[in-house]
Amino acid sequence: MSRNSSKLFQRITNQKPPRKRFLILCEGAETEPNYFKSFQQIGRDNQTVTIIIEPLGAVGITVVTEAIKRKQQDGDYEEDEVWCVFDRDAKKENNNKQNFNEAIRLAFENKLNLAVSNDAFELWFLLHYEYYQSETHRSDLKEMLSENKRLGEKYEKNSENMYEKLKDKQFDAIKFAKKLWNSHKSNDNENDEKELSVQESIERHNQNPSTTVYKLVEKLNEIIIKKNKNQESE
Repeated sequence: MSRNSSKLFQRITNQKPPRKRFLILCEGAETEPNYFKSFQQIGRDNQTVTIIIEPLGAVGITVVTEAIKRKQQDGDYEEDEVWCVFDRDAKKENNNKQNFNEAIRLAFENKLNLAVSNDAFELWFLLHYEYYQSETHRSDLKEMLSENKRLGEKYEKNSENMYEKLKDKQFDAIKFAKKLWNSHKSNDNENDEKELSVQESIERHNQNPSTTVYKLVEKLNEIIIKKNKNQESE
């Protein structure tokens, strides 16, 4: 090997692999972005992952169409890096159900990931305290979170420290959310871990309560923790 080739090889082997990137587009302007900013900071501190969070302040169908546009504009985003975070929010006006179902369909067709909550993102917070499977409304979720056996203080919708308040209970939240999601399977013989069809996913996401926020949280934890351990061992 020539001297120049040797130097080139050394430069290549010394190069760090590019960080994995997540693009998280949120329906909400504050509640959801504030929660995921904590993961963003952890990834930044550990230099393990780049997390881009954008609050759109728009309904689910708009979140998905915007995600499609961003993915087409930036070919560096892989399939498992673009996430859409929005709620079912069962309002009758503006063809809400039709638009919600269309958002799920478009996400599947364009290989986007969904962190969807029915009826609201606060369900994810509640599941840190207990397994809850009764149909409810977002206003009830806020009241339940404020009770003494849970937060023990008034729940503030746009709180910036919900991640810190709940992080010790995150394992339970993932377990309960996964159990709740799988409780909506169409038949007893259906494999909980199988890849759902578009229609099966639409049917599950329309069930109140349900949330797939746990899937995004699991993925972020997996990337952050795994890469951090690899760096420590180098």
